[in-house]
Amino acid sequence: MYHRISVPLALIAMTMLSACSTPLTEQGLGVNLVTASSSNQCNLIKMFTVRGSGPDETLRLAFNAAGALGADSMAVADGKETSEGAEITGAALMCRK
Repeated sequence: MYHRISVPLALIAMTMLSACSTPLTEQGLGVNLVTASSSNQCNLIKMFTVRGSGPDETLRLAFNAAGALGADSMAVADGKETSEGAEITGAALMCRK
């Protein structure tokens, strides 16, 4: 059975769910994750910290932040879950020459 109210509620729910997820930006898509040992061959652009609602969102935020800084790679210096979500301290790197 079809209820008129179910369509607006479904649209609102879909909008809220998509608003909670942080997509990768074009710059973030171009960033590679490197290990600490392989980052020795890279030049450090800048250290940064991002906070998100959970580990997955926070990792996407970190890729986006590194890309926005002009990095082609990123290394995770520290990561932790907090009562509000998660936090990553990363290194924006230039590894391709």
